[in-house]
Amino acid sequence: MPNPMPNAADKAALKAIAATVIQTCPSLQDAARQVASDLLIKYQIHGLDPDQVYFHRFDASQSSSKAFTGWEHVHATPTSSMTLTQLVIHRFRVTDQDNADLLDVYGGFYTAGPDARTFDERNEVRLHGNDVLKDFWSIDFSALYDAQLNAFWNTSGSDFRTLAKCNFLIKALQARDKRQLSGEDFQFVTQAAIGPLTWPVSLPMLQTSHPCPDSVRTLDIAGYAATNVLRFVMPQGRQILYLPGNSDAFHVLESATDLHFWILQRMNTPAARETFLAHFSLADRQQINANLGDLMNRLVATWGRYDHSLINQDNRAVSGDAFTWLSDSTRTAMFAEASLSLTSNGDLRKKLWIGYLSAGVKVFGPMAVVGWPIALPVIGASIANMGLNIDQAVNGKTAAERKAGIVGAVLSGIDMLFNLLVLKGPGSLTEVGPEVDAAEAAEMADLTDKVGTPMGGPQPSIATPLIEDTPRPVIPPSWQANELLDGITPVSEPGKFQGIYLLDSNPSTAILMDDTAYYVRYEADINGSGHWAVIDPEHPHGFTRSIPVRLNPEGEWEAMPRAGLAGGGKPSALAGSSSRSPLTALPASQYDVPAPLKAHLEEGAAGLNDEALRDFYDSLNEFDAFRDFKVIRKRLYHDALDFFSTLRLPVRPPVPALAADATAEEIIEKILEHARGLVIGESHTAIGSKQWLIENMQLLASKQVKSLYMEHLLTDFHQAALDEFFRTGNMPQKLETYLKALDVGNMTDPLERYTFLELVKEARKQGIHVQAIDCMASYRLNGMDLPAGNNTARQKMMNYFARLMIRADQSARGAHKWVALMGNSHSNTFDGVAGVSELEEAIGIRVEDVAEGTSRGIEVDPGRILPLGGTAHDRSALVRGDLRLQIETPWTAHTMTEFETLLPRHGMYSLKQQPNLTFIVHRSRSRELVRTVIETDGKRFYIERPGWPSVSGKRYPSMKALLQALDDMGMQLGGWSKPL
Repeated sequence: MPNPMPNAADKAALKAIAATVIQTCPSLQDAARQVASDLLIKYQIHGLDPDQVYFHRFDASQSSSKAFTGWEHVHATPTSSMTLTQLVIHRFRVTDQDNADLLDVYGGFYTAGPDARTFDERNEVRLHGNDVLKDFWSIDFSALYDAQLNAFWNTSGSDFRTLAKCNFLIKALQARDKRQLSGEDFQFVTQAAIGPLTWPVSLPMLQTSHPCPDSVRTLDIAGYAATNVLRFVMPQGRQILYLPGNSDAFHVLESATDLHFWILQRMNTPAARETFLAHFSLADRQQINANLGDLMNRLVATWGRYDHSLINQDNRAVSGDAFTWLSDSTRTAMFAEASLSLTSNGDLRKKLWIGYLSAGVKVFGPMAVVGWPIALPVIGASIANMGLNIDQAVNGKTAAERKAGIVGAVLSGIDMLFNLLVLKGPGSLTEVGPEVDAAEAAEMADLTDKVGTPMGGPQPSIATPLIEDTPRPVIPPSWQANELLDGITPVSEPGKFQGIYLLDSNPSTAILMDDTAYYVRYEADINGSGHWAVIDPEHPHGFTRSIPVRLNPEGEWEAMPRAGLAGGGKPSALAGSSSRSPLTALPASQYDVPAPLKAHLEEGAAGLNDEALRDFYDSLNEFDAFRDFKVIRKRLYHDALDFFSTLRLPVRPPVPALAADATAEEIIEKILEHARGLVIGESHTAIGSKQWLIENMQLLASKQVKSLYMEHLLTDFHQAALDEFFRTGNMPQKLETYLKALDVGNMTDPLERYTFLELVKEARKQGIHVQAIDCMASYRLNGMDLPAGNNTARQKMMNYFARLMIRADQSARGAHKWVALMGNSHSNTFDGVAGVSELEEAIGIRVEDVAEGTSRGIEVDPGRILPLGGTAHDRSALVRGDLRLQIETPWTAHTMTEFETLLPRHGMYSLKQQPNLTFIVHRSRSRELVRTVIETDGKRFYIERPGWPSVSGKRYPSMKALLQALDDMGMQLGGWSKPL
């Protein structure tokens, strides 16, 4: 029986509901700005933004016959300042009520900010302070905003709850497809919060309430309860957090210890802490920040003792429906924030205004995040994308733009949810075809007309490329314009002249790029379009000397990457670089993403858009680059299957007999005597494999090794940058960023010496070319719909593609010796799939990290059983190379049990890595293992441990220097006696 189709009317109705709720959700800042705008209009003041009108106070004044108020302030610095919008929120001081006649003497409204130094008739706004004070009494903004909140929740409360449930299900599906939630996890959280699921989703199902079991709890830290976090507690103590608005909404913590550490990570840095605390009320945020040092000390101290009593002290179960609780909790938080931030007329003479009395609401910062920025993450807004930084002014324009962006994001999620026909299996969903589009469009148009609410946001811009195909030309210093652009405003309207300064000179157009002025001209191309280009001021009309520029998504000018002129001109050289002869470029393979699609697939190639990679999802747009990509990926998959089904392996070269203590030179010479290449198989977190290659790269080059073939690097997105780096020695920034991300994600060498980034640099230094042997189709398998039991698709697709690229490289550049680095499930036969060593007549060495004094050197590989995933249902499998090389490294302990053995005595220490964090683990005087976070201020490393006064708080240029300081104070690196 065919699956029922999604209800187009339900989908359209929900999208209309979402647009209405988002657009009408109140904001304290927006409401105050509207009141301020109305005040300006009342006094016949037009064309001014209330966010750019300032009320300044001074401690002195001079009379002036020219000033509207009769007073001016020359060479003066305001004692306090706020915008008119902020003044609506905070109102005047209680002492001003009885001294209103002095407001014009010691204060005034101006268009100039507090740094202007002179405030007179030239920058004043014609308002009397005592008139504005009286207006505030008649407006009673506190009561006005309270009425807006009541109206919103009375009208949209049930719709808000429906959208909260919809968002929860969307985020759960996305987490399931990203493998952040297993199938069992997904079933547990949806069953607990929603009840039995039926597909396709319907509006009545989202509107239905479901009583929660006792397993659904709130989250609290040291007594501070989150207002919109759901915590799902599984029978064995496993906990799953749902944090609406986070980029990853679901987090699975295996134990109370893991949850404690996870919270420490969220509280450890300002950016992470700000995002995390957005889930708490304004009052709690202020209390937490005011007592941050004490709270962090207690959290760290209790974590070091495995005491988790500060976490979930209340351990409160959610009663009733989870989404009713989310809605009610959000409503309560919004009213509480308004009450904390505002003072009514009735309270005015009872206390000083909160902005001047309380250290909790300082300098008006938190006002920007009261209202919809707190509410809308519950229904699908991204906390990060809303820009909740309290130091950041939020004016009416940016608030409107953010709401438009939120509408687009929420509607996209609704599209995804209603396009799913049935949940098939982990990572596999069946989606609807385009047959519902017409009905949906008609329903949507009808509903939009009824609610009268704008539905769309701005069209998404094409993503900034992950890796540029070619470097950006360097603009010569002599091309800087002898032009001062201060006081001139660039064109802001979208179109050809956006961002351009129009000058009364020749040349008549200029831009500001990297704080430097350049003359530009508009150059049309043969297709009828064109671009702006920086020109040489000495030759403004020359047609061979210009550098194309463009506005990037951040609104900043940048040089456009280009390979050269269409007529055959040479590409611009990068300044300050040595160069090599250009390499013969390999032709694009049939599995590479075609050039016209690359700009649309950059995020997917970087792993930033897993949803669009899923086979069972389609945007239903007429043009969808991901749809074309998935055709390429499926073709590679079937071609790889066909290849391995008929494979006849070539004759293998002999595995040389080597002494256990053979030198690197002996290993390389004997292997390459008969083999075409040497394949290093590794666990990607390993240090020894990269260390061996880096330390022996010069030796490899001396043995005529010309190429280093690397997994993780993509031919269609990284190779051009790799080739440019090899030629010029200047690594494109985005290639460096990608390699650093590989190192962070795989937690490689904490001392940053033996990493993917340093490996690529050392290869170039020794004249060995790095060639990618992955492509987007072989690497980004997220969401690919595979037959049950097919556990080796990645191995087959990558190995097959690597074989093609190695042979193409050998053909284009001449047969030569090579070395490769890849995971140990690719280097040799794994689970019945031939590895690159077997396919390409090479010898594979599996490299293992081992503790000092335990290396067996090099020997025939006995193999090792390794787990292939992070859940109880993941399988284990044997990895085995032709040879195994064990390399001693300092950082072989990973679990606390291993650290117990590694650090038997007081004063011994080692390093422990977690994603994005490194800790010192040491044995204390009380015989406990204590962990201390190594922090960084950008380039320097430090720790905060007052008990170690000789190092606490001091900055060190490298991790190694910090560890040396520990050694100097008498501590000892556990398990390692050699110099680092």
